[in-house]
Amino acid sequence: MLIRHGEAREFDFHGLRVADYGATCEGTASVATVEVPAGGRHRFAYSSRCEKLYFVTGGTVQFDVDGVVYKAGPGDLVVVPRGDVFRYANWWDESAKMLLVHVPAFDPAAEHVLPNEIRLHDVHVRGKRIALRPMTENDWEHVLAWNADPEVLVWSDDTTEIRPEEDTKDIYRSVSRFAFVFIIEDEGEPIGECWLQKMNLPEIIEQFPGKDLRRIDIMIGRKDVWGQGLGSDAIKALVAFGFEQDGADGIFTLVSPKNLRSQRAFRKAGFRQAPLEWRGEVALAVWREMSG
Repeated sequence: MLIRHGEAREFDFHGLRVADYGATCEGTASVATVEVPAGGRHRFAYSSRCEKLYFVTGGTVQFDVDGVVYKAGPGDLVVVPRGDVFRYANWWDESAKMLLVHVPAFDPAAEHVLPNEIRLHDVHVRGKRIALRPMTENDWEHVLAWNADPEVLVWSDDTTEIRPEEDTKDIYRSVSRFAFVFIIEDEGEPIGECWLQKMNLPEIIEQFPGKDLRRIDIMIGRKDVWGQGLGSDAIKALVAFGFEQDGADGIFTLVSPKNLRSQRAFRKAGFRQAPLEWRGEVALAVWREMSG
């Protein structure tokens, strides 16, 4: 069977150009090409029928597959197992192209796109002073304000560059797919945010085979409560939840070498230098057998 280029069914999928060459081999597989423009992204989704194989032929694409992030370039193959939640995006200036194979053949009825909003959970955690409650779509007033304050960003993200609001929302919504994302409250008032996330960096996962790893990120957005130990209190509460209820073996954080305040907060919570390096960041970790 020969399916010529002009016979492919071309369509736009949320800004991505797709050319579907249809089913082959009596429905055992199907082939498509995908063009991802600069800034283009595939929404979080999963297939209840197909395994997906993405072969990158040009440009660079970042994949998030079951919570693990992969940067794929020309010649790389990314496999998305059936049922795994995934997305991909092109954060670079050059358009990217991929060959996509569905096994068995693509069936639109089996494709499920997830809502573009924060994933809800029902976990509430208390520290000595702070309380952690689930972040929701109703918290953007506070979260966006914190992320628009250069004095806050330089401590949380080692940058003073303010992202567009939709990009900031996208970060929290995407992380929430594989994390417990919380608002930190003190006496009932929001003062910051944090999350306990499934470890998403393959470089770290591969160094600790068989271990169930998490990572913590935290931002104290209310500057008037800085220096009161509330960050360490929140970190300790997250660590206790991670080990006692979420079943983690080890919990990591990655901190800028210049952010001594954050390093002190994590060390007060029991974190110690981890035997690895990741893109110049200071890697700190606490392990189940060390906690308590």
